[in-house]
Amino acid sequence: MKEAPNIDILPMACVGLILVLVMMVVAPMVLTHNSTPVDVPQTHTAERKTENDVTITLTAQGQLFLNDQPVADLEELKDGIASEIARDPYILVVIRADKQCLHSSVLDILACARQAGALRIACATKKINQGG
Repeated sequence: MKEAPNIDILPMACVGLILVLVMMVVAPMVLTHNSTPVDVPQTHTAERKTENDVTITLTAQGQLFLNDQPVADLEELKDGIASEIARDPYILVVIRADKQCLHSSVLDILACARQAGALRIACATKKINQGG
């Protein structure tokens, strides 16, 4: 009598687990919009965000970015935010402004986000190190 062929599933399971591990490591890097270097202010109450968002970046030189894509002016920024809000009305809009930026520039961006229909807006900060 012939023996039934043996199929070893262990190598396939190992490959599957390695793929899951690689995706877990790479996903946080892909999902964040932090490639534009900005020195955000520090605070004691900073919290880590864990959801998808729309990121507006304002550099110390006054350059505007929407999800790491350059934006020419506030009108273009408002249109970009509005298109993101059309896909998800409750999406979080995060403003990453360099600490050297003028307060009035940040307020202009805040007003622009509100005009675009943003319901949830947050400002990015860094947590102050308590160690010593």
